[in-house]
Amino acid sequence: MLSNNRVELILVEKRYLTPRSIELTYKGEDPIRYIPGQFFSIEFTYQGQTKARSYSVANGDCPTADNQLLTFVITLVPDGAASEYFKADEIGSKVAVNGPFGNLILPKASPKRFIFIATGAGVTPFRSMLPELRKRIAEHPELEVIFIQGVRNREELLYADEFLEFTRLTTNAKFLACYSREENIDLSVNEQIGYVSNCYADLDANPENDVVYLCGHPDMIDQAVKHFDQQGFKPDNLKREKYQFSLL
Repeated sequence: MLSNNRVELILVEKRYLTPRSIELTYKGEDPIRYIPGQFFSIEFTYQGQTKARSYSVANGDCPTADNQLLTFVITLVPDGAASEYFKADEIGSKVAVNGPFGNLILPKASPKRFIFIATGAGVTPFRSMLPELRKRIAEHPELEVIFIQGVRNREELLYADEFLEFTRLTTNAKFLACYSREENIDLSVNEQIGYVSNCYADLDANPENDVVYLCGHPDMIDQAVKHFDQQGFKPDNLKREKYQFSLL
């Protein structure tokens, strides 16, 4: 894990990705270094109190060495302090961030297959890994990559077009969307009804060949860890990061 430090950033871009998700892009004066998959803690002031929330870096195709930008995705929680703050936040406002933190990063040596499983905004650290994954597949065409994203309905998918483009242009890559409340699905674009857990058996996961990454809702993480533990996975090939939600 990289050593962390505190820097001040300015908001330069803000857009709604879905009705419940806001993408925020901040810029610093100096390059901000991180490893794709890591997260930062954002400090902000709400109703006179200083608060902090942690968000994974969602940067897409941008350099990590001389990059001055950090992109985050905020999932809106009704009456949540962070949600209310970031909804009202305007271009030009400033926040302080600490980081980077976390070990949800790619290993130096690739396995035979990467399996990335996310719910909601838990897919954002996987987006930041796409450039490195392209590079690795170019060097090792036999490498397989699977992305599974679980959301309530199609409207809440995050960056699905980018993951689908990755699978279209990359050998041995697949993207699957799992909907818990969508009525109409399109099997031709890898959609299915149900939770991500419905896909586990079909993965035929093998701890000798696979590295599994989990990011998202705590319940999903706990259920997935239980399943993959029973398959013989250990911490070195079962990486996880829970997204905790707080109203305060």
